[in-house]
Amino acid sequence: MVGRWRRILLRPAAGRILEIGAGTGLGFAYYSAQATVVAIDPSLSMLQRARERVAAAEATIMLVAADADSLPFRDDTFDESVVELAMCTIEHPAGALAEMRRVMRPGAALRMLEHVRFEQPLAGWLQDRLTPVWRRVAGGCRLNRRTVNLVAAAGFTLGTVDRALGGYVVTILASKPGPRRGD
Repeated sequence: MVGRWRRILLRPAAGRILEIGAGTGLGFAYYSAQATVVAIDPSLSMLQRARERVAAAEATIMLVAADADSLPFRDDTFDESVVELAMCTIEHPAGALAEMRRVMRPGAALRMLEHVRFEQPLAGWLQDRLTPVWRRVAGGCRLNRRTVNLVAAAGFTLGTVDRALGGYVVTILASKPGPRRGD
């Protein structure tokens, strides 16, 4: 199921792509040859594991050790940004989204695959109660992050938001305001 979501989200990505929280590189296989991906992760051990997947990818992939809330790139560098199942672990999501927006070109796409807080009140309440324990056992993962709201609050223009698994998983296609390069 996650593979299908990744294929739908990542296959159309083209140009210079910033992938935030690349982890072990599970998404690399889904990029097309039209993508040049700069994949960041703060964990050197994750990047070492991701290195094994670089050679098998169609896309050109470069690995960089960096934090999402302090990106080592110039303004307006990337054609698209991607976050797959990583926003939940980013300590300061508003700062990370601001940094992504800074390094994306005007009109650039933001593609996300994330689990989020349920909209159904009882399920959301349960996530709120479980999150403190879950963070300790799951590498800082927050079950109850309201990622769609965070993306909108960061100044991105929301395009499509598709929900699955009762609203627990979302794919988000948003963009940085402004005309795309070449438009």
